[in-house]
Amino acid sequence: MNKLLLLIIVATVPGIIFLTVRQVYNYNQVDKEVHSLIMDQRELFEQNKRMVANLSILSSPGRIDELAENILELDKISIDTVRIEIEAESEALND
Repeated sequence: MNKLLLLIIVATVPGIIFLTVRQVYNYNQVDKEVHSLIMDQRELFEQNKRMVANLSILSSPGRIDELAENILELDKISIDTVRIEIEAESEALND
């Protein structure tokens, strides 16, 4: 009986050591992956902040006014000079 108990203990100790080493290896692999994902997240967050800053610069009213006047050669009109023209087709419908 003592020999059987000793044989079971001798057989299970290497198995337990193997499972422990394997668990540590798996933990290290997952830890590396999590660290990599955290670094990717930080980089994407910084990139997003830069894009938001660029968007606010590109959509500023001063820049839009400058593009409209200089590049597109548009004239600025005031609100009280808006004119609505009616097409001739509506006059033909009345006849």
